[in-house]
Amino acid sequence: MKQIKWVLLTIVVLCLFICSYFAGKVFKQSSIQTEQVSSKKIAKNKDRVSESSSQTKSVASSSSKSEEKLDYETITPMQTAAAIAYYGQHKVGKTIWKDVFDGADDLDIYQNDNADGLNVKGRGNSWMLHPSQEGGSHMATYTVGADGEVAFYDISAVNKDDDKDPYATVNLRDIINYVNDQGAVDQIKDKAQHIHLQQ
Repeated sequence: MKQIKWVLLTIVVLCLFICSYFAGKVFKQSSIQTEQVSSKKIAKNKDRVSESSSQTKSVASSSSKSEEKLDYETITPMQTAAAIAYYGQHKVGKTIWKDVFDGADDLDIYQNDNADGLNVKGRGNSWMLHPSQEGGSHMATYTVGADGEVAFYDISAVNKDDDKDPYATVNLRDIINYVNDQGAVDQIKDKAQHIHLQQ
């Protein structure tokens, strides 16, 4: 009888040992799977955050690019003068226009109410650009029509009353597009700060 008790006790202990061994194995595998799922979730979240961050950067970048454009409806008078000077230097490039934008840090601008001597009169005013505090008998002159047509002239003190044909006529919209395409908006805005209206 004692021998049977010992055999039964040994069998029970052995069963307990085997059960605990398998239970430990199952628990360990479950724990590993949980960790793998957690790390996968973390990796996915990181990817989402990274993707969201790059989308935000992309939106911010495209919005800053759109802010760096001149617009026909919102361009200021001095930005208009700067854009015309820039276009005149780079695209008209004749006589006084060939270095009007880069030739001096500061420009004076004069308005002449009488454009009768010019063949393209614009709205009846002409605008004259001249390097500040510099002498000279020639002025880079332009008119702007109601439709945005800009006419480029070189007016001198000697022949200012003669009929004048423009060197070129270009719509202000095309000038603005040219400035935007050249990536010169910052230059235009900076130059506009250095153009001074004279009476």
